[in-house]
Amino acid sequence: MILYRRNSKNNTDCTTDNQRIMLKMVTTYSVFLIIILILCFCLYHSTLGNLRDSYNQHERSNLISNIELFEKDFEIMEVYCRQLLQNNTFRKLYAMNSNDKDLITKGYEMATVLSTDVYPESLLPIEEVYCYLPKSDSILSPNYFISSERYYDWFKRYSMDAYEKWLKALTASSNYYTFISMDEMTPFFSEHYYMYIMNLDDLYIMDADAVVCFVMEQDKLASLFNTVSHNDTVSHNDSVFSNNLFVMNSNNEVILNLGDYNSKNIAGIISLKYNNSYSTYNNGEYEATIIRYTSQKTGYTYYYSILPFEETSLMATKNTLYIVLLACALIGGIAIVVLLAKRNAQPIIELEQELDEAVAAQNMLQEVVENQRPIICNSYVRQLLTGAVTTEEELSYIKEYLNLADENLYFNGLYICVYNNASDSPDTLPKDFHSEEDFNNIVKDALQEFLGLPLYCFSPSDRTYAVLLACHKDDEKDFVVHTNEIIVKLHNYLLDTYGIWLFAGIGMNTSDLMNVWESYQQATESVSYTSKNYFFFPYEFIKKDSNVFYYPSELSTKLIHFITTGNTAQTLELFNLIHRENIEERSLPIHILKFLLSDVRNTLLKARFALPSSTSEEAIKQIDEQLNQHVTFKLCEDIALKLCDLFTTKSEDTNLITTIEKYIEKNYTDPSMGLNKISDEFQISESYFSHMFKEKMGVNFSTYLENIRMREATRLIKETDISLNELYISVGYNNATSFRRAFKKTYGVTPSSMREK
Repeated sequence: MILYRRNSKNNTDCTTDNQRIMLKMVTTYSVFLIIILILCFCLYHSTLGNLRDSYNQHERSNLISNIELFEKDFEIMEVYCRQLLQNNTFRKLYAMNSNDKDLITKGYEMATVLSTDVYPESLLPIEEVYCYLPKSDSILSPNYFISSERYYDWFKRYSMDAYEKWLKALTASSNYYTFISMDEMTPFFSEHYYMYIMNLDDLYIMDADAVVCFVMEQDKLASLFNTVSHNDTVSHNDSVFSNNLFVMNSNNEVILNLGDYNSKNIAGIISLKYNNSYSTYNNGEYEATIIRYTSQKTGYTYYYSILPFEETSLMATKNTLYIVLLACALIGGIAIVVLLAKRNAQPIIELEQELDEAVAAQNMLQEVVENQRPIICNSYVRQLLTGAVTTEEELSYIKEYLNLADENLYFNGLYICVYNNASDSPDTLPKDFHSEEDFNNIVKDALQEFLGLPLYCFSPSDRTYAVLLACHKDDEKDFVVHTNEIIVKLHNYLLDTYGIWLFAGIGMNTSDLMNVWESYQQATESVSYTSKNYFFFPYEFIKKDSNVFYYPSELSTKLIHFITTGNTAQTLELFNLIHRENIEERSLPIHILKFLLSDVRNTLLKARFALPSSTSEEAIKQIDEQLNQHVTFKLCEDIALKLCDLFTTKSEDTNLITTIEKYIEKNYTDPSMGLNKISDEFQISESYFSHMFKEKMGVNFSTYLENIRMREATRLIKETDISLNELYISVGYNNATSFRRAFKKTYGVTPSSMREK
């Protein structure tokens, strides 16, 4: 009984102490929580003003940048007009009247010349450019020379009610250098257009009775001035923000109106008081922030309206984020106060220890991931350049992993071969090199130094390197030239330093990473044209022989792969490539075209005989009937698409494949593992199993088995001290050379190099 009383007293004292500690902890953490909330509130309001200023300044910077680009477009149009005036035929043409007998001849001669020139439509948002010749009342444009009335009514099908107004716009000097709306001329058109007319007489020392008219689509023209505020969403009437710019010349005349502004709006905006180029406009329906900017180059004044900062999605996001953070802080703070008040020091210590262990495990995992990243990148680049990527989901993941998700990127394939310059045999090692691995490391280090990091590269075979190149949209035009300069420097460096000759070929740029295999295929073709004098050769320089069709064995293999995997998009892309190379660029004669179509038909026959036995007889019969018809390009394309559908919708024995997967995982160390062993074990034919396995897993059985063995080999290298002489036996190889070749093909390095790294 005494013992019981003592325990009761001690428990009471302990409870009192815990309550006292809990009260202290609750008080302490509650005060701490309140202080944090007050600081957060003050910090939010103090930064709000800075965000508003930053938003306005950012919008103004974007506007100025867009204006500079816009005014450069004017310079390009003027250069175009000056180049036109340099043509002797053109100068004779605008001086002729409608009765001159050489008028038509000279007109069509000039139209032909214009069709071969580089027009500003390729650089500007211009739908059309033409020249009006008043003396002959004619319209001159690339590919045609026609009377103005026939051009207006028959060629363009504009409204005849506005014909006289159109002619007046082309001849009245008050309309020059102003954006004139064409809504009256195009009442039935879905788009809205502007005419911008330049008088050639102002650009030439002699009389030049002609004007050049540039036709621009309103939406495309407005898109030149889009800023961040166009991505925001407003809750009220936001029509003013759809096209929100007007421009005035030095005579205070409006030359461009890209918004819903009327004369009252314009007068009100001009009369505002501007502080540091900013002002606020409110007409009772909506409120806008107006940015004013006067160009020093042209003297034009631009008035641009943006959403007030308080009504932008950025502000709404900040408010929402602030409320969420405040609520989270309050709820989390209360939870922490209650939790810390209930617990004593020991659970906190244990929690800290667990946290340290979790952080250590995460760091270790991150280190493992970083160590594996070069190998994974190598594998992804190989898949992209060889056309092994079949789905958009897989492509999207690879883009994110390789940091190539920017929509403004262009891609290209670069194929490089290196040789020893100091020996008659290109396979021998240069002086001071002890192994092929040293040779390979030197070349890759040089590629990284000259092409930059990250280097997206893999080695298809010994002393060859396939590189995936990427550039921004703005640099795409000069990308091949820039690459040529880099390759020249790289070649000179390797030759002068190590006596290594380098030859490189490059394909055509593409904006679709899924189709970069085309560029790589072109690069491999281009390198065949290199020589000691031309060690860098772009594909676009290859002279296409109209007596030889383009259909290498690699394309045939890719076509079968795309069809049997049901990849309709890539199948269509490959047929587009065949059509472009053989019909558009080479213009093959009919007898050569027949040979090409025969080869394509043979490829389709191989795909047809790869169809599974479960395919309906009716579908196979239809395919066979089409294959026996007169071969045309369209027929081949239709057959390929039907085969894609059959491979996509075919049935598959999922349970059997799952069972075989488990069997392979368990017995992959058996050197005798192969198609015949699987066939005997599960009583199925080798051909049927091979096709069914590839359909289910997406890869060949041999590739799948090799990948399993390579993963296990990597694990043993990194986690154990196993001898490299025993490693190949442990993963199911009975030949060290075969193992080493497969390992280097998969990871780009030898087992010994991976262990050292």
